[in-house]
Amino acid sequence: MEPKLPLAPLENQAEPARLSVPPQVDNWDEYFLYVAKVISIKSKDPKCPVGAVIVSPDNVILSTGFNGLARGVYDDDQTLLNADEKLRIICHAENNAIMNAARVGGRPLQSSTIYVTKFPCLACCNAIIQAGISRIYTHDEWFWNDDPLDADHSRKKRVLHEARIVVDAPFNPAFKPTEQITVPKKPPRRAVTPEPSIAKIS
Repeated sequence: MEPKLPLAPLENQAEPARLSVPPQVDNWDEYFLYVAKVISIKSKDPKCPVGAVIVSPDNVILSTGFNGLARGVYDDDQTLLNADEKLRIICHAENNAIMNAARVGGRPLQSSTIYVTKFPCLACCNAIIQAGISRIYTHDEWFWNDDPLDADHSRKKRVLHEARIVVDAPFNPAFKPTEQITVPKKPPRRAVTPEPSIAKIS
């Protein structure tokens, strides 16, 4: 029998990285966006990992997806590090989430919301519309500047508007109010002073 190597003392072992998550999230939008962020860590894209979550109107997760190569396609480093080649063959997170819903039995996505860590490209916007998804939620601050079909981002804004897709992107200048919305305050109600009663003389 070969002798066993002694175990390294615990103080010399690297402590595993811990996930940093808030202790509590009150609203559903932030909760599902955190889920999308967790989904993105499965992506092997070294430049821009993306995660997407599709959720029903009653807050049930229907499907998830991250950007990566198609199932069975070898994701070697040469492909992932070659930006031009990667962009030609990679499947985007939004498309993967939509196709994963079809893969598990064709779950209907009508009137659902997609939470995504990056603003969808034009091709993904079209897929979102065609799948019946009615709302996009993201905290991305701008569009994807490498979109090969929509360099100035005008087409994606047009199709989303005409298809009546609700876009909640509070940090994207194209989808937040240019001026602060203020609600005028109502003037305080004045106290009504009762008139003195006059006694009738019989």
